[in-house]
Amino acid sequence: MNHAITNRIHHVGRFSARGPWLKSAFLGLLLSLATILTAFTAGCGTNQVSTMKGADPVTSVTPTIDKALWIANGTNVVEYLPAQLAPTSTMTAPHLAVNSGAFGAPQGVVFDAAGDLWVIDGGTVSTGGTVQPALFEFTPQQLSMLGTNNAPNPNATIRSSSFVFPQQAVFDAKGDLWVSDNGGNAVFVFTPSQLMASNPSAVPNITINSDPAFNGPLGITFDAAGDLWIANNASTTIFEFLAAHLPTASSTVTLNPDVTLSDDGNGSIQAPWALIFDSKGDLFSSNANSPSTVVEFAASSLTASGSPTPAVTLSPVMQGMNATLSAPNGIAFDNLGDLAAVSSATPFGVAFFGQTMLMEGGVNDPNLLIVGKATTLNAPAGCNFGPVVN
Repeated sequence: MNHAITNRIHHVGRFSARGPWLKSAFLGLLLSLATILTAFTAGCGTNQVSTMKGADPVTSVTPTIDKALWIANGTNVVEYLPAQLAPTSTMTAPHLAVNSGAFGAPQGVVFDAAGDLWVIDGGTVSTGGTVQPALFEFTPQQLSMLGTNNAPNPNATIRSSSFVFPQQAVFDAKGDLWVSDNGGNAVFVFTPSQLMASNPSAVPNITINSDPAFNGPLGITFDAAGDLWIANNASTTIFEFLAAHLPTASSTVTLNPDVTLSDDGNGSIQAPWALIFDSKGDLFSSNANSPSTVVEFAASSLTASGSPTPAVTLSPVMQGMNATLSAPNGIAFDNLGDLAAVSSATPFGVAFFGQTMLMEGGVNDPNLLIVGKATTLNAPAGCNFGPVVN
């Protein structure tokens, strides 16, 4: 009970025997206080907190997913709304799709600070086709019109003779776009000014090679310190390059990895595809080859070269007739710390793991599996959370 109210009751009690009128006043005061306390406690339900903001109580709100999931789907890009990712959802068809005629083979998606969608397209030249690899930009306005025009022309198209088969990319804090080229065994960097307008023959501002050489570089991400991490998809290693060793001026350089993570002998790193960090600094990697897992390496195991044992391993299980993970490619975190993992092989699904499932000793069953013909997923690869487009 509030100490001020308690003290007041005790103070009145000391005079309660002095006369009938005091006794009556005392009883009246007690009734008033009881009414106040009843009204106060009635307002303190599970949806409210005990603090006040001005004269109104602050009502607690259950956090919800606030981004849409965008997936590069081999021939197009599809969007799943937050409501479609809820554990109880039965909506398996994408909400919207980008079916641009410019696409050859979309492999990755990433959003810049302005909300522009960048699609990393490997093209079809490497498979005997004629579509050159490129980076395609679609503006927020174009995305907002997908309901009436789902085949927009890119607002900007960046091509380069350096490209062989680019697949993934990440923006740094300055707005530079770092692109991993799986076929060219290199990482290319484009500045914001280079990305402002279409360029049919762009020369990367920076080209990074590695010694030992990259082997199908694919997954690419930065940690909180600005260190660059690259997954060698054609082998069983992951490289780290310290921020202090990364070039800042226009150049072509060959860097030595500062840390090399190798397979632990139990399939921890097998054709690693995507790399992302969680809020604790733990590194998540998807294994596109058997055993088709998503693994988490604790931050403490990333400081030196070695073959660390994953702190968490998400393995495929069967839900009905479908495997929950099958050659997983893209992985991405939503704002709640939930993990989406895209399977690039049959049954071409998206497994959605709640944050509590990612703890050590967690379960392999996702709380949602989006799968089936209605998904239109046919060669899904990279994914990312981005703006919600209704």
